[in-house]
Amino acid sequence: MHPTFLQKLALCVVAAFLAACFIQWAIVFVEGADDALNGAYKKDEQVLLAH
Repeated sequence: MHPTFLQKLALCVVAAFLAACFIQWAIVFVEGADDALNGAYKKDEQVLLAH
């Protein structure tokens, strides 16, 4: 049995959705890790710029 065009289209839509979800998760994960590691430095930078 060969997949029809609509089945291929549905598979591509699902794959694209999962890829977009993974990319968004990775962006949030990296930003959170960056804040966890460098949060104190960013706060110090704001204090130094205020003076």
